[in-house]
Amino acid sequence: MDAIILVGGQGARLRPLTLTRHKSLIPVANRPALDHLLDWLGGHGIERVVLALGQHQDDLVDAYPEGDRGALTITHVVERERLESGGAIRNAVRLAEVEGRFLVLNGDVYVDFDLGAALAAHDETGARLTLALCRVGNPSAFGVAVVDGDSRITGFVEKPPPGTAPSDLVNAGVWVFEPDLVGDIPPGAVRVEETLFPSLVGRGENVLGYRFEGLWADLGTPGRYLELSRALVERDGAPLVPGDAEVADDATIEGTALGAGSAVGKGARVTGSVLWEDVRVEANAQVRDSVVADGVTIGEGAVVRGAVLGRGASVARGARLRPGEIVEPGERRG
Repeated sequence: MDAIILVGGQGARLRPLTLTRHKSLIPVANRPALDHLLDWLGGHGIERVVLALGQHQDDLVDAYPEGDRGALTITHVVERERLESGGAIRNAVRLAEVEGRFLVLNGDVYVDFDLGAALAAHDETGARLTLALCRVGNPSAFGVAVVDGDSRITGFVEKPPPGTAPSDLVNAGVWVFEPDLVGDIPPGAVRVEETLFPSLVGRGENVLGYRFEGLWADLGTPGRYLELSRALVERDGAPLVPGDAEVADDATIEGTALGAGSAVGKGARVTGSVLWEDVRVEANAQVRDSVVADGVTIGEGAVVRGAVLGRGASVARGARLRPGEIVEPGERRG
């Protein structure tokens, strides 16, 4: 069975992190985000993954070349113009010669649930389309699905205002397609979430909403990315500190993924954060609830809270960053 992963987006909501790294390559528990999806698919018997790429994504092409990756085979399909999800699916099916039932995944999600059970439910109910649904506390930021007692989807509401959502089940970005559905995707650059899916439901087609239990996250924003990292660190029960990181004996690392080659100086404190590779946190500095890209230096005694710092940025000695501040790649603050 084939899976198409939609990785053609530009990651605009993750800037400045994605100005210097493709969104599928951002580290999740110190491994590229796409690694986790590929491992999950391979572990459930998927044989081939088609990466539906956009233009100028050489870093992703180099990191995941065509060919075998363990039990998986990777195939590339590059779109020549922006196609959105519907056009990208149609293009990938045609160019990669996808046959039979297939999966589609958004490339900016983290998923960990029993895919085999979802495929079995799709089979048993005779669904033409199955959408994996995840229950969330605040559905207003997502596409919300309404299901009946038989788990058939009866409607969608896109990003309902707070307190108005008809359910707490959101589209998790993992879809099971029957092959004939490709012909139902409207021509051009269209989103299946706004065209095909509501059209099928409106016509009374059998669209299954598979509710799963397991860890899921949308990596579309720095805040959600940070929440996922903290959840994974909490699940593992300890901060993630690679062997080549240098951490002073009296430094404190809590709830944090610390990247390879990073250094945390004497008396420094790093909590609830993600630090990429080769980050330097100097003595007595504090980093809290922040995302820090590769090559960043945080000066002695500086305080960084709730900030996002791009590649190679620096924070001067004793400087303070307020929650919500964004530091562009190479920029110096303080």
